[in-house]
Amino acid sequence: MMNIMLGDTGGRDIVAPRQTHTKEIAALKAMPLFAGLSMHTISRLATQATFCSFKRDAFIFRRGTAPTGLYFVLSGSVKLVACEPDDRERVIELFGERRFFGEIGVFRLAFYRAWTQAVVATRLLHVPSAAVLRAVQDDHALSLRMLSEMSGRIHSLIESISQAAPLHAHKRIAAYLLEHSETSGPAANQVRLAAPKYAIASMLNMSSEALSRALRKLRDAGLIEGDGGRSIRILDRDALDALLHG
Repeated sequence: MMNIMLGDTGGRDIVAPRQTHTKEIAALKAMPLFAGLSMHTISRLATQATFCSFKRDAFIFRRGTAPTGLYFVLSGSVKLVACEPDDRERVIELFGERRFFGEIGVFRLAFYRAWTQAVVATRLLHVPSAAVLRAVQDDHALSLRMLSEMSGRIHSLIESISQAAPLHAHKRIAAYLLEHSETSGPAANQVRLAAPKYAIASMLNMSSEALSRALRKLRDAGLIEGDGGRSIRILDRDALDALLHG
């Protein structure tokens, strides 16, 4: 590793290692957002990136605060939370490993309209807004990737809103499992819940008890299997899809 001289102090030169940001580069390269993109772009973002950790239930940002940049989830999970008219908490979206959040504040340059909170102990990589905006301006491939990701999120939220009210609980669960299994490829049948079941239930606009009953109904029908934890395997995708659309 190359060294740089930091000058003379008391007649002695202090030698420090040159900052290569190796860990930050590796973390960004592992994110789907940057897959196949220019190393120049990734390296520039890495020089401004910082690691940060949050304990369970800690807020990453609160409603009304100014945006600071993008957050990439390295481990753990984060929930995007809003309050309903009766002051009940409602989970809008969940961000698991290798996902990012905070982009609305970065691009709109407006105060946050919701909260983000660590569901479990969580480690993030933060990239400041100015660095993100410069990268998007300079790298057209990154800007197209960001547009695609944000459009996908809007589509998912529209689907979630349209399904939440009219569908029975087990159909909402079926829709959720099918959507999240498809993110790993058309042949993927394993779903790892991004958060504990109470947070999933809130996002699907149901109680934790209703979620448990719906999962049990799908297990009893032979459509899914799981050990009661956060890992669920789809046994019959066609039947699950028929249940949703039948």
